[in-house]
Amino acid sequence: MRRLFRPFRDLSIKNKMFISFLLILTVSSGLFIVVNSYITSNDTEKQARYSLEVVLEQSRSFLNYKTSSIRKVVDIMVIHDTIQAIVATKSEVYRNNIGNWLLDEYVFNQLIYNVQTNPDIQKISLYMRDGMASIQATDQFLRLEDVQAEPWMLRLVNNEKPYLWIPSESVSESDGDTISFFRKVPSPIDNNDFAGLLRAEMPKMSLVQILDQALFTQSTSALLINSRNELIASSSQGKVSDPDTIIQSLDSMTNTNDDAFETVTLNGEKMLIGTVPVEHTDWRFILVVPQHDIVKIAQKSRNQMLVIFLFVAAMTFPLAFWVSASGTIRIRKLTKNMRKVGVDNFKPNLDPKNNDEIGELTTTFNRMITRIDDLAADKYQLGLDVKNMELKALQAQINPHFLYNTLDMANWLAMKYNADDIRVLITSLSDFYKLSLSNGEDFISVRNEIEHVSAYVRIQNMRFRDKIDLRIDVPEELMDYRTLKLLLQPLVENAILHGIMEKETQTGTVWIRGKMDGDTIELIVEDDGIGMEDGTLRGILDGTLKKKIGGYGMRNIHNRLELIFGYPFGIMVESKIGEGTKVTVRIPVQGTSEEAEAEAERA
Repeated sequence: MRRLFRPFRDLSIKNKMFISFLLILTVSSGLFIVVNSYITSNDTEKQARYSLEVVLEQSRSFLNYKTSSIRKVVDIMVIHDTIQAIVATKSEVYRNNIGNWLLDEYVFNQLIYNVQTNPDIQKISLYMRDGMASIQATDQFLRLEDVQAEPWMLRLVNNEKPYLWIPSESVSESDGDTISFFRKVPSPIDNNDFAGLLRAEMPKMSLVQILDQALFTQSTSALLINSRNELIASSSQGKVSDPDTIIQSLDSMTNTNDDAFETVTLNGEKMLIGTVPVEHTDWRFILVVPQHDIVKIAQKSRNQMLVIFLFVAAMTFPLAFWVSASGTIRIRKLTKNMRKVGVDNFKPNLDPKNNDEIGELTTTFNRMITRIDDLAADKYQLGLDVKNMELKALQAQINPHFLYNTLDMANWLAMKYNADDIRVLITSLSDFYKLSLSNGEDFISVRNEIEHVSAYVRIQNMRFRDKIDLRIDVPEELMDYRTLKLLLQPLVENAILHGIMEKETQTGTVWIRGKMDGDTIELIVEDDGIGMEDGTLRGILDGTLKKKIGGYGMRNIHNRLELIFGYPFGIMVESKIGEGTKVTVRIPVQGTSEEAEAEAERA
């Protein structure tokens, strides 16, 4: 993976920014198009279903209006006195006087003219058992007995309702362009019988126009069928390629007597089918929407998004290149000046121009160069100072040897004249200075540190006539561990001068204890002096205590430990007035002196 991105990491920032812009634009746009296409596809299908429901409902309303208006006109006519009189009149009336036939024809046509207000009614005819049709049958007056055996007549007779809608070609093959509405003319004598039939013919094109208006996609098909699955009408714009297959698919749909919407597969293609019943008929209105039409709508939306993306990309790519180039020009200038600094130029001459991140980086670079220039000058001066200090240190090396030789000669003179007190003092002083110098080493063993304190206490006892009692309780296993030198002596000095010597008796005890706590060594210096107040103790801890009352030495030790070892190493001070003071020194385990010597030999 790292090898794959290595060429990218080695590119310039300008090219990285340009490529990043392109990736962000491409990935975000691609992701947006994919998500949008998925959402649009789902929404398009839902919208198609919703549109199907709306179109079905609107078309059903138009069909209901068409059929209801015709039915109402016919309902009015069948109970009209003129129709009732015509179907009740016997044929003898017309046979004896042909004028009655002509008169009733005139009255019938006048009734049609007065009642017919619906332009969708193309023709009205009357079927009767006797009367005018028995004398002379015409297109308007037909004999009922001539159609008694017709299938449509049997359906109407057996139908619970007094009316029936049927295709006109079922009545006569020459009437294929109309839809017939038959209504029983009630018998004035027997309510369970009928005296005739009134037929109203409606142009099929009136229904086809409604079906055509329902087509909301290019390949949508619209059909109108009756309860016997006979095709009443179909759309003319979207030709129904296989209406029989569509009608057969309705058998697999549930709730076909109510509104139904389902997706079915016809001839290997998914179709969204919606069907609703038409009121006061046995018809069902059917809309068939191919799935590929719905997909086309979603694809159209996706293609529009792609075109928009390509247009935005064409506008954005040059802009991204310009932004990446202009955004890094100051970085390139800064890099150029850094190369100059790497050679010999330590004089900053860059203008930050703006207060943005690059401006802040430029300002920081200028300060850094100024600081480097100052440090270079300081380093040169420090080199001169080091040379001078080395010369002084070489001269100062003579003094300890001179002091040791002088103390050694004084010790021999004390032994010569049997001055034991002077000999002890000189020996203790010699040990004290030897341990203090420690051959220039900063770390010594705990044993040497305690010997150093013991030498100091012996000298002080000769001064104060053995008023100081030093008690040491340090386990032998801690003695060989290394510690920073001159830790305990300043603390013991404070205990004697500012603790014990401040008591009225000027006598006391100093305890030195040691223990190991995990990776930490604790060395404890405790006295039974006068103790300290809380204000004095706080002054020691925060470094505000004056040197003359003993706090400077403790604070100095604490700072040395924190500087060398870091937190949480240092000293902790506890004190009570009249009881004494306890100072705990915490240092990390540094290994033994033998281990340090072995490591030095290996080095």
